[in-house]
Amino acid sequence: MHAAMGEAQRARQKEREAAEALQVRQYQYETANLHGRQQPIKRARSALEAAQAAYEAAKGDVQRLDDKAEEVVQAQVRAAYM
Repeated sequence: MHAAMGEAQRARQKEREAAEALQVRQYQYETANLHGRQQPIKRARSALEAAQAAYEAAKGDVQRLDDKAEEVVQAQVRAAYM
């Protein structure tokens, strides 16, 4: 049980880090757009898309691991009452 909960907690930390990185990339993209030069805009857009993908993957991991931890807890509760 502790392992599943710890794994879910680590996944939430990775999600928070991915969210922070996404915010930074969004800011960089907005700044590049303000300057109006195409090459920096393209680089910033690529970095933003990568950060968005990483964030979505982290969110999926959190959901999957939270579900797994919940299943482990429920199984232990059922076992305790048998």
